Amino acid sequence: MEVAPVARGPISAFLSFNSTLETESVVDIYPQTAGQVETLLVEEGQIVKAGDPLLKIEDRELRVDVDESTANFTHLEQGFARTEELYGRNLINKQEFEDKRYQLEQARLRLERARIRLDYATVRAPFAGVISAREAQVGARVGTNTKLFSMVKLDDIVARVFVPGRYLPDVAENQAAIITSEFLPDRAFTGWVKRISPVIDPKSGTFRVTVGVRSERPNDLPPGLFVGVRIVTDTKPAAILLPKRAVVYEGGERYVFAVVDDRAVKRKLVAGFEDPQHVEALSGFEIGTPVVVLGQNGLKDGSPVRMINTPVPPDANSGQLADIPGRAALATPR
Repeated sequence: MEVAPVARGPISAFLSFNSTLETESVVDIYPQTAGQVETLLVEEGQIVKAGDPLLKIEDRELRVDVDESTANFTHLEQGFARTEELYGRNLINKQEFEDKRYQLEQARLRLERARIRLDYATVRAPFAGVISAREAQVGARVGTNTKLFSMVKLDDIVARVFVPGRYLPDVAENQAAIITSEFLPDRAFTGWVKRISPVIDPKSGTFRVTVGVRSERPNDLPPGLFVGVRIVTDTKPAAILLPKRAVVYEGGERYVFAVVDDRAVKRKLVAGFEDPQHVEALSGFEIGTPVVVLGQNGLKDGSPVRMINTPVPPDANSGQLADIPGRAALATPR
């Protein structure tokens, strides 16, 4: 028989739902000047930083405008230096001096405008995110109403779930959540309750909860990914935990075979919180007791058993197994 020890560890109760990831920041990008697309600098799926160039519009005429405005401004600036000298010597009147200063300021504004238009020829990312769609083509002529790209912000991913109204007192902002996906097996992501709608829909009897999602690598959690969302509602930091593999179902009841003096002892399981790997035993089990996790089918109470593995004993100081992580138990909405 394969056995595992009864251990002490944390386990939580949670509400479980399915949802699809969304981003709260989605933008369509349009050019701020018209012209012909000269260069595409990004493609769909590419991650960009705020200010990164995405596309370049042909800008020869715009550069000529900047050169012309620069030359005009430089000429007037040099002339104004002489005007200031003459005005300081009272050789010209104040009105003439103010007219020259006005002309210089107008030239400066024209130069600034020309530089802005030239800068508009390079379309840049408004924030850090990922290019979700590219509409532009090299050589195409675009205007200010031509959609070039769509972008999403990957550090602002959420999952929206609809919780039965009776659980409204159990859900609070900043409550922990666990996000999993069948497309990312053996991985779990941290989440938290970001917003709670205070209104219960009279038709469905549910209220909307927005769960934020975190990941060290944002592209691990793309918008549109189907996920499981578990909102943690309660936690027991030191529960008595049994492996779920040890549970035997019989006549609507659940039992576990403990190994005592090399014999199988059938004990009824009074369960508390549960998660996919463990179940909390509310009574009848002591820390360190081996329980049968493989080979219990057909086993009878009092049968002699031979353990094919040695269960790892609990830590002598804490009474916990070193490899027992935080647990989450299912409280399925009905």
